[in-house]
Amino acid sequence: MRILLPSYESIYRDRAIEYICNRSALREKTNTLYLLNVQKKVPAKAAQIIEKNELEEILDDAAKEVLRPAKKALEAAGYKVKTKVAYGKATNRIVEYAKEIKANLIVMGSHGRTPVKNVLFGSKTSAVIASCKIPMLVIRHKFKDEPGAMQVGVCLDGSEYSQSVMNYIIDNLPLFGKEPTFHLVNVVTPYSGILMPGVSAFGGPAMTAKEFESEQRSPFVDAAKPFYNKLRSEGCNVVIAELKGDPSEEISKYADEKKLGLLVMGTHGGGMIRIMMVGSTTMRVACMTDLPILLIHKERVSKKSKTDKK
Repeated sequence: MRILLPSYESIYRDRAIEYICNRSALREKTNTLYLLNVQKKVPAKAAQIIEKNELEEILDDAAKEVLRPAKKALEAAGYKVKTKVAYGKATNRIVEYAKEIKANLIVMGSHGRTPVKNVLFGSKTSAVIASCKIPMLVIRHKFKDEPGAMQVGVCLDGSEYSQSVMNYIIDNLPLFGKEPTFHLVNVVTPYSGILMPGVSAFGGPAMTAKEFESEQRSPFVDAAKPFYNKLRSEGCNVVIAELKGDPSEEISKYADEKKLGLLVMGTHGGGMIRIMMVGSTTMRVACMTDLPILLIHKERVSKKSKTDKK
């Protein structure tokens, strides 16, 4: 894997490094870990006062002060590390460098928990999520790294986003440690009974409560079966969790009860003008838990799922 870790001097960056350092199976499969520090451009007036060479030296020294401890910690954990200093708007430079190195994953620390524009995951993190399709692992400041094999919650609903999530997991199993347990989570919305008995909104026969819930569950069952078999063939433990209720509340409650160490969710991304930029369910789950969340965008090019292979 090629992992990009934007590096800034903060507790949130340190928690992301701690998380990566504790993933021994990931370390064995990671070719290089890339550290990037982005320095803001100096105002034109300041640039006129300070000579160019001196200015570049000042900025480079500032960047190295940030990168040095991060590089030292990651190398001590066994990673091969490359560092880079860039200048300009942080979001643009992060996205450009991620594409340049063909990163498989971007890891960023985050403080955000409020469901308001630019605050959910912090402004830089939210902006990067909205600006590129590379999977992102968001590490929260207060997460608990449970001992033993990782317990991973995989939120699936049978959609194209779910297929992308499954493809990514199969391609990058080392990210989840040795002998992980995957909890394949699906939540159905209970029948509300709002429609008149026996009559649908279109004048046809109405669904029963059982039929209504079965229609929601069917895509999950169809998608989860080959994924389940593939994970089992790779030596992973798998649990099927079929829940009922409000998706965000049920996922958050299940994660807490089962002491999950990571949630994997699909996201549509969206633009920076949208508050629901990572998807409403994902946003609400993120507000209810401090768990690390791995966000997977829908694949741009449709392809046959690797989980279809027998």
